[in-house]
Amino acid sequence: MKIVVPLGELTRKLNAISSVVPAKTTMPILSTVLVDAGKDGIRFAATDLDISVTSRVAGTVEEPGKIAAPAKKLAEIVKSLSGDDVTFSETDGKLTVTCGRSRFVVNGRSAEDFPKLPQQESTSFFSIDPVLLIRLVSKTAYAVSTDLTRPALCGVLWDVDRSGITMVATDGHRLAKVRGKLDLGDMARKNVIVPPKALSTLRHYAEGEDQITVRIGDNSISFDMEESSIYSRLLEGPFPSYEKVIPAKNDKELVIDRGRLSAATRRVSILSDALTHQVIFSIDKDRVKLYVTTQELGEATEEIDANYGGDAMEIGYNAAYIQDIMKTIESDDVVFKLDRPDNAGVVEPGSPEENVEQLCIVMPLRIS
Repeated sequence: MKIVVPLGELTRKLNAISSVVPAKTTMPILSTVLVDAGKDGIRFAATDLDISVTSRVAGTVEEPGKIAAPAKKLAEIVKSLSGDDVTFSETDGKLTVTCGRSRFVVNGRSAEDFPKLPQQESTSFFSIDPVLLIRLVSKTAYAVSTDLTRPALCGVLWDVDRSGITMVATDGHRLAKVRGKLDLGDMARKNVIVPPKALSTLRHYAEGEDQITVRIGDNSISFDMEESSIYSRLLEGPFPSYEKVIPAKNDKELVIDRGRLSAATRRVSILSDALTHQVIFSIDKDRVKLYVTTQELGEATEEIDANYGGDAMEIGYNAAYIQDIMKTIESDDVVFKLDRPDNAGVVEPGSPEENVEQLCIVMPLRIS
């Protein structure tokens, strides 16, 4: 095998594909990237057996062939290079990488040992604008649980029908829900749980694409793009009935500038408890005072103008949760819909976004 690939193209593709390669594995072949050069061009592939990625790479094939090379080391080598083009050549199971005056010889593995990549057997499919899809993912993925004893919460729920996509994620302390309004024709309703690693991988590849075709099967989902394809197993459900935990009687509205709240929360939380990250919101007529008091570190306060006409109250929140929510909201103002200090608060954008509806729920912390 001998191929010549532009360095910029190679760097971009290896950085993206390395996100799929497991950091630790009992199967050494899974730590490799398959380099496959043939009549149809150059293709890189990686898998951890749950997620698989195939990506076409621009370049010239001088001699066809294929080899499985160590992904992390290959990415490190390519990142260190300077020049225009990189030449890969394979001889007797060794991959030689040449760029300018730099030359590396890497021990590879037989391409025959590389796992056979799965083929998607979809029962439903639709096309979507990559920018919108990544927006929806970004507004929910931060709330995914890491508790492996509740596997259904370790992914993002996709509820797809002919009028759009609803995505929901929760870890029991917070919940993120977003609805993308789309015309998906005669799309039959599908309810699946997508792993966060698949969505993180999708972010690496979606940039610059014009359209993504999403194919949903009984146990898998795939994302087909012009240059790349991502395949992932789905998580087993069922997902909890999240509608039941959305407060319906929160009638006290606090309207506040998103940027100022985010910055103030970040500053005050510097002295917050390392375990709870608690920041107390002291809410009164048309103002919010954020404050932290910790015996070991000291105290911090900051006051922000707001629009509020309800009863005065104090609520404790995890500052990191508030920060996560602020990062996903695009409007200048945010609205907190509150009830009592010990009840969940609803956070929404201050102004609606075109074709997107967003709602967040955050549980309060007990004020000691």
